[in-house]
Amino acid sequence: MRKDVVLKELKKKFQILWPLVALFIIGVVLYCERQGIVNKGVSAKKSDTAGISQERTAAVSAKSDTAVIVNGGDETSDMLYGEMSLILNGMKVAYDTVEVSNAAEMDLTKYNKIVLCITDLDLFGDAIQDIVEWVKSGGALMNMVTYDISSSFRVLRSRLGIIEGGEGYAPVSGFTVEDDFMIAGDKHEYKYDEEYWFSLSVLLDEHAKVYVRESESGLPLMWEYGYGYGVGKFVVINQALTSKAGRGFWTAAFTLMDRVSVYPVINASAFYLDDFPAPVPGGNGEYIKKEYGMDISNFYANVWWKDMLDWEEKYGIIHTGLIIEDYSDIVEAPFPRTESVERFRFFGNMLLNNGGELGFHGYNHMPLCLENFDYKGLYDSYKLWKSPDEMKAAIDELKSFSSELFEGCEFRVYVPPSNILSKEGRDLLVSALPELRAIASTYLPGDCVYEQEFGIADDGIIETPRITSGAIMDEYTYLIAFSELNFHYVQSHFIHPDDALDEDRGAALGWHVMSQNLENYLSYIYESAPNIENVTGSGMADAVETYSLITMERQKRLMGLAFDIGGFNGRASFMMRVNNGDIDEIEGADYEHITGDLYLLTAYDSHVEISVR
Repeated sequence: MRKDVVLKELKKKFQILWPLVALFIIGVVLYCERQGIVNKGVSAKKSDTAGISQERTAAVSAKSDTAVIVNGGDETSDMLYGEMSLILNGMKVAYDTVEVSNAAEMDLTKYNKIVLCITDLDLFGDAIQDIVEWVKSGGALMNMVTYDISSSFRVLRSRLGIIEGGEGYAPVSGFTVEDDFMIAGDKHEYKYDEEYWFSLSVLLDEHAKVYVRESESGLPLMWEYGYGYGVGKFVVINQALTSKAGRGFWTAAFTLMDRVSVYPVINASAFYLDDFPAPVPGGNGEYIKKEYGMDISNFYANVWWKDMLDWEEKYGIIHTGLIIEDYSDIVEAPFPRTESVERFRFFGNMLLNNGGELGFHGYNHMPLCLENFDYKGLYDSYKLWKSPDEMKAAIDELKSFSSELFEGCEFRVYVPPSNILSKEGRDLLVSALPELRAIASTYLPGDCVYEQEFGIADDGIIETPRITSGAIMDEYTYLIAFSELNFHYVQSHFIHPDDALDEDRGAALGWHVMSQNLENYLSYIYESAPNIENVTGSGMADAVETYSLITMERQKRLMGLAFDIGGFNGRASFMMRVNNGDIDEIEGADYEHITGDLYLLTAYDSHVEISVR
């Protein structure tokens, strides 16, 4: 219902009331109207894992309170829409997709949130005025990257809280987060690899609430600005951080648009030891000899492994070791059995006795790729397999070898060597390893790699990508870890024992520096997310499955939020932001404070009621 219609009716009915009371009632009516939309989900049974993709387990609804506006066919808009649709599906938020060319025909009364996957406001034409009035009457509008400087933007900018500027761009080399707004926001000053000129140079009204600033100049990069009758707002992103590194920002921005925002998270932290246990690798041990005066074998046992155990005790880490039987380049049967097994037993059993898990990395370090696979000249030392039968024989040998050493152990996690896995190799794994539960490759794209998103594949395998790696820990490592803490509330890291032998992975720094880099990263994670669940590789699979299969049906209240959980298995994790007020009571879930206005909810009932005051 439009504001002027509501006002007319209220004046008819309550002419004797004092005008301020009438204005208060108007705000309540508009708020209730816009907040009364229910998101309905489609649940999937826990036992029906096979054949359910991540997209099919996302919340869907015939009725949505969120519109995502796109310019189909435009490369930037398509990229932004791909990211936003993945985020909203992960948050179990139902949404309608609207072409900007059709914006004039939108029934704006259906929505209380709009997300723009466009940068040029001129594409709206005259419909931009309808959007502005919609915000004024209680809606929330969010953009994903910096607005273009256009005639419509110039008209709109004062309503965005901009009182000066917006006619040019300023340099951005990194950012800081204000007032504990995001997880790990106060634990690191985030830097980009290079300086960018994609942020508008602006001066904001004193009533604008700034959440993210450029690290050197203090230029606002994310803020909100109230507009209208007390509940309408613009959420403005003034930077062009895109792809997976931007997901945490977009998630946080979206949670600003409701008084109480709740969405499911994975809530898991896993650490993988690739090539462990394995034979002592070849390689240049000069840095180890120089730093510690010992050979590679003794370094692993007395220095490297001791550090792993110290971190387990200090941070509660539960390691997942990935077995390599042999470092040969054999890709044709027969595959000889490794006879020297003392190291395997010693390290493997100690890891298991500490609560860890063993999975598979490979018979050797040759990725499961047939002769039709193109390594693009990047892996000249890797040989290609001649047939699926040869790959299966190698897997069978690895399974037999490992089962003999670790009797009764189930090997449910597979990590591809160098994160490379062909379609044929993946199909073979599923048939050759019926107990296989998860594949843990890489979250980030790269040449030849098997890139993953968290979710359940059509064949029932859980996709559990590793987000960060190694012991150099550059700025992008912290940036992508920060993003995933704020989107999925998940951390997943892997290292190799032979990182200390490889100059490309930091060996020239020396293990003392490398281990300190890792210590700093661990401190960053566990100070930022002290209540995150430490899990094994298959524990990560369990958490991802729970996250993927649940759905949410939200019922918004004037003083809070209620939601029902579909596919509930007795326990699920959610992130909650309370933007206005304090928690009064929560039924159906326990909660822990994380930072600022963010709380981790642990639901123990399929219906949760949240009251704020």
